[in-house]
Amino acid sequence: MIATSTPASAIACNGNKSAAFTKLRNYRWAVLVLFTLLNCATPATAQVPDTLVAMRDATLTTRLSLHVNGGLYVGGAYNASPTTNIVAEGAGTRMLWYPEKAAFRAGDVTGTQWDDANIGWWSVAMGQDTRASGDNSFAAGKLCQAVQASSFAMGEQNTASGAASVALGYHSHTNARQGSFVFGDRSTVDTIRAGVNHSANWRVSGGFRIFTSSNLSTGVTLQSGASVSNWGQASAVISTSTGALLTTGGVWQNASDVSRKHLFEEITGEEILGKLRQLPIRRWSYRAEANDIRHIGPTSQDFYAAFQLGSDEKSIGTVDADGVSLVSIQALEARTRSQAIDLQQMKADNEALRGRLEVLEIQVGRSRAGIPITIALIACAIFLLIVLLRRRIA
Repeated sequence: MIATSTPASAIACNGNKSAAFTKLRNYRWAVLVLFTLLNCATPATAQVPDTLVAMRDATLTTRLSLHVNGGLYVGGAYNASPTTNIVAEGAGTRMLWYPEKAAFRAGDVTGTQWDDANIGWWSVAMGQDTRASGDNSFAAGKLCQAVQASSFAMGEQNTASGAASVALGYHSHTNARQGSFVFGDRSTVDTIRAGVNHSANWRVSGGFRIFTSSNLSTGVTLQSGASVSNWGQASAVISTSTGALLTTGGVWQNASDVSRKHLFEEITGEEILGKLRQLPIRRWSYRAEANDIRHIGPTSQDFYAAFQLGSDEKSIGTVDADGVSLVSIQALEARTRSQAIDLQQMKADNEALRGRLEVLEIQVGRSRAGIPITIALIACAIFLLIVLLRRRIA
């Protein structure tokens, strides 16, 4: 049945009771008006916009209606085991509502993508050569396929082949990995594929940029090294709005710009050395790691008790550990320099003593060298005296 905008049908469909009574010219319209009012009682109660056109089946069930506000209603009967009741198959351009499967199609196909066998229950496919064959699946764009239950594919040439998986962008494929998410940028025609179930996989050659403020002033950028972050950092794999970054060489650099610091105070290296000397440093393992994986260092509680550095006693900031090490090295270097000066003085004093000793040794040597000659002379004198005495006696 098709209701049109003829005077009688307009009264039947527009639900305007006052207009109906103004059109009563004689008694012969009374029965028609009474029927009209009874027929419109339910729509008026439900606040349904006035109907311009309505199409009903043999049981007077509305299958399609167009309303004065531009609203369009298309109904149907869902069938969990439908026979082939699809109204069109094959290539072509069309908009198709398939009520038996509660499925919708709109766009253009060049093959069998929208044939009954490729239409999933409660599925939607729109665009060019898209296919949504999984139940509750969605495919839109160009050459996109959503082939598993609750899968979603949108963009160009993307395939969501895992249950509850999502493929977006350009040439992305969930690779039959359920619960996976794959996004591909348009930097290459190569396909990016999910490697494992329940994973998020991104190809973003210009960097993955996460902002944590509405003015885009804070956040994190994952980049290739060739691109520049929103905060001006290059040659980085991870860069942050704080200034810290992980370089392409694998080096983590802490933010240390003087403009980010205040409340400076001087420290004594010997004092830090004294605290470091008392700091327990042991070998240990993390509970979350295997027992054969060992580390060396203090606990954060001991470190905080010794130096009161950082925001809490549950962790040790690398900048704080580095700072303690550097000031300790400076103190040790000062010790070494002082000891070097003392050593040089000792060497000078030693050289002076050595010179004085050599002079004394020479003097002593000369004294010792004169003693044998004197003895020899005395011996000769005694020998001559004895000889003379013997001659006199003889």
